Amino acid sequence: MPLTTQWSPPSSLTAELLPAGVHWDACKVPAYLGERVLVRLGRESGAVIRDPYGRRLTWLVPPGTTNGWDIPETTCVQLLGITQHLTVPPGWCTRSAFTHWVRGWAEHGLTDARLLYVVLDAVIRAEHGPRDDVSGAGR
Repeated sequence: MPLTTQWSPPSSLTAELLPAGVHWDACKVPAYLGERVLVRLGRESGAVIRDPYGRRLTWLVPPGTTNGWDIPETTCVQLLGITQHLTVPPGWCTRSAFTHWVRGWAEHGLTDARLLYVVLDAVIRAEHGPRDDVSGAGR
């Protein structure tokens, strides 16, 4: 997994609201899809944040790499880039009832955006069926 030396998670005691689009973009996936994506990615997954309140898993990917992704709105997947923010837990927080790392930053870094897109698309198709538009922007 590619790592970046320019960024590290907060070292504070609490999560912080941080800007996307600088050191990473984010792909927030509802847990019902995200759990399947995480299993399919296996060791190829980079760092992942779990938000138990919003019931989402969030992957961090290189900035600008989600541009052009074709994700159906009905899936509630959110792509966060420049001008948007993400609540990021402290780097040490790997188990908590609050927002925490499922796969830590220090060990896993950024996820390959192209691989994440392919796996996410496959999981969405398995859950929601074939899509009418098969142009596949972002592939």
